[in-house]
Amino acid sequence: MDENFNAELDAWLNNTSDRYVIESTLKSTPYESTEIVYRKGGHGDPSFGPFVRKRFSEDAGRGTAYEQLLSKQAQGIHLAHEPIIYECERVEGSLSVVMEFVAGQTLRELVEHEGPSVNLAARIMPQLCEAVAELHESFDQPLIHRDIKPSNVIVCKDKVVLIDLGIARMYRADATRDTMRYGTPGYAPPEQFGYGQTSTRSDVYAMGMTLAFCLTGQDPTSGLRESGFADPRIPPAIAEVLVRATEFDPTRRHQSARALLGDFQHALGVRTASTTMANTSAAARSQTTHYGTTSQSTLQAVLYHPALKVLGTIWNALLILAWIMISISCVTNIMRPDGEISKHPLWYVIVEHVGFVWVPWAAISCLLLFKPPLRKFRPFSQSNWRVELVVCLGIAFASIATTLFVYMAVILPGMQT
Repeated sequence: MDENFNAELDAWLNNTSDRYVIESTLKSTPYESTEIVYRKGGHGDPSFGPFVRKRFSEDAGRGTAYEQLLSKQAQGIHLAHEPIIYECERVEGSLSVVMEFVAGQTLRELVEHEGPSVNLAARIMPQLCEAVAELHESFDQPLIHRDIKPSNVIVCKDKVVLIDLGIARMYRADATRDTMRYGTPGYAPPEQFGYGQTSTRSDVYAMGMTLAFCLTGQDPTSGLRESGFADPRIPPAIAEVLVRATEFDPTRRHQSARALLGDFQHALGVRTASTTMANTSAAARSQTTHYGTTSQSTLQAVLYHPALKVLGTIWNALLILAWIMISISCVTNIMRPDGEISKHPLWYVIVEHVGFVWVPWAAISCLLLFKPPLRKFRPFSQSNWRVELVVCLGIAFASIATTLFVYMAVILPGMQT
């Protein structure tokens, strides 16, 4: 009796369909279904949820990316811009995946609500690029999403979540083309329809088209791409970025999501500079002067001005030269103290020249660097005081380590002899 009961209980616990109550069905095809479900509580009542459940036919070869994500989570690694995966089970010829329900608007809904704009694109693209970079960089081989489009991007408050990895696949260096041809017309690149194997640059193409949607509010067409994104709603500097991101030949596109983001952010600066110069000319013609606080966009435009970038490079060279000279002076005074310095104990000289001269000057020099040219590289892609602090501390510790090395390798042997 007990054995039969336990067998029935185990069968019930292992039957995914019996553990959940379906609230609604969002999508249903012969190969895939998407449902909003609740986990059954006591007496079969829905108590926990909502969750998203996706079920894939094993014959379709879809959904394996969710198993990869769950395996990564089991290692204690959760991708910040992907839903949490709770279950992946293969039952009766199908794969069932239960994951986090992400409340928010799709990017398509957000654009329809707020209207397309450069500001909206500037707000969304950094996190979208980060989400794609997570997929490309968190596994032994890049995980290619292959279906990046506005309806698969959820904006939850200030967070962007990339959903629907049903057709995602791992990149294989030995493959020449994809075994299955999936994708959304207008967003999927040519290689996704049989021209070659999809790679990280395939997702770059889709992100470029998604960026175009943020700027126009319309699904991009082949005509728009072939025209070089000539549209009054797309600034010329950003159009150049889109042209490169959506090249027919993948090798001519941006190499990664982060490279696309760096190019886009640079284009934002160029666009803002052009707008500021135009506004300045209009103000001069009307002989009207406006006073007020400098906005962030105006400041960005000034910082990306070519003349200021040249001056910034000269300034950086002078800072580095001054730091090298002070470093040499500190090391010389420690190794060969003379005058008043020679009257102090060695430990005092080291503390004085390293702790009160070398380390503070290194940190101050880092803070005074002209950084706009570095913005296209991580970790300087965003202006962040935490990054500045970490870099300053790194320079300080490097300076201390160098001093200790010189002391241990040069000064102590000299004193012993």
